[in-house]
Amino acid sequence: MKRVGIIFLAVLILLTVFSLLFFKYSGKKEEIDLSAVHFEEGDIAFRRGIGTKSSVVSHVDKKGIYSHVGIVVKQDSVFMVIHITPGERENGETEDKIKMELPEQFFSLKKAQFGALIRLKDSLEYGANAAQKALQLLQEGILFDHDYSLENSDKMYCTELIWQTYLSAGKDVTQGRRSSVENMPLYSGTYIFPSDIFDNDEFTLIYKF
Repeated sequence: MKRVGIIFLAVLILLTVFSLLFFKYSGKKEEIDLSAVHFEEGDIAFRRGIGTKSSVVSHVDKKGIYSHVGIVVKQDSVFMVIHITPGERENGETEDKIKMELPEQFFSLKKAQFGALIRLKDSLEYGANAAQKALQLLQEGILFDHDYSLENSDKMYCTELIWQTYLSAGKDVTQGRRSSVENMPLYSGTYIFPSDIFDNDEFTLIYKF
C-alpha cells in the first residue's frame, strides 16, 4: 500500500510538471479580462489550479473539474474574493490562513488553468449575508485546516469556508452532498469537494473561461 501511494504521488508530480511546462511555453500569456463581469456579493468563484495539490483534488473529485473555490465580497466599493488555501503565504506569514484578493488575482493564469463564477438564482440576500460572514472570518484570521476536518470550524479548508459562510446565512450550498475517499494515502475520509457546491441547481453560471 505504501509503495502504491509513493507511485501515485510521483505520477501526480510528473503531471504537474508537464502542466506547468505547457502553460509556460504555450504562448498563453495574457491575463483574464474581467472588466465586463458584473459581480455581486456572495458569488462563488471556482478555479482549476496548476499545482500538485490541485492535481490531487482534481483526481479524487471525480464529479467536477475545479480544485479551488472562493466567495466574492465588497470592500470599500471594490469587489474582492475571500478564500483559504495552502501555500500562498504573504508578508512573512508563518501559517496558511484566510486571505482576500482581487478577482484578477484569484483567476490569474499563474494560479488558474480555467475558472467560473456562479450565483444564486432567486435571492441576493443569502449571498450578501454570506459575504458579511466571510469578512468576519477574514478579520478573525481563520487558519487553513490541513486535517480537512468538518468536525469543527476553528480551522477551515476552501469549500468548508464557503459552506460555513452560506450556512450562517441560512443556506446549505452543498444540499447535503459529501464525497467519500477511500484507500488513498493521506486523503481518505469524507469531504466537501468543489463539485459538491458547483452541482447545486439553485445557482446559475455567470462567467467562465
